[in-house]
Amino acid sequence: MKKVQYKVRFKTIIFLLLVFLHSTGNLFAQSGKESGILFQCTPCGSDCDTLTFSNSGKCPHCRMDLVKKPPVEMKSIRPSEICGYLKKNPGVMLLDVRTKEEFEGKGTPDFGTLKGAVNIPIQQLEARLGELAGFKEKEIIVYCSHSQRSPRAAYLLLKKGFAKVTNMAGGMSTMKDKSCKK
Repeated sequence: MKKVQYKVRFKTIIFLLLVFLHSTGNLFAQSGKESGILFQCTPCGSDCDTLTFSNSGKCPHCRMDLVKKPPVEMKSIRPSEICGYLKKNPGVMLLDVRTKEEFEGKGTPDFGTLKGAVNIPIQQLEARLGELAGFKEKEIIVYCSHSQRSPRAAYLLLKKGFAKVTNMAGGMSTMKDKSCKK
């Protein structure tokens, strides 16, 4: 009986702590408000990507760094819409930020890749931005397998001045339509 009571009390304490942390919003943020500047979680693919904060610091939900919110909102497209969108907009650049092995279909599981996509792994993206210089004003759709890496890549591109960046939410793992896959 005591074990059950301790478990209930522990869960209650954790729940109350989480409610308190959520209600304070910026408990973990560094002190000193920046005037008029909003911050957001470094895009991680979680719900906290949509939250904004008035201070820099760490996201209280995922512990990623809070970064200045870009002046341009990051757009997203669902995997169920991608093939139709590409048929109507053939000039879109597709950027796959998965590893070379995943891109080449050697990952387990193999989620496939989109026809005409360019592969620059997220770990190499910043160093290889020069390869994308001709696309600064063109539309780029960034994707990965589960939409964990692609939001970070899209954010980086927006931060570096790319004008039309869209993240494929959900990634290749949720894509059912095979008509635009390799």
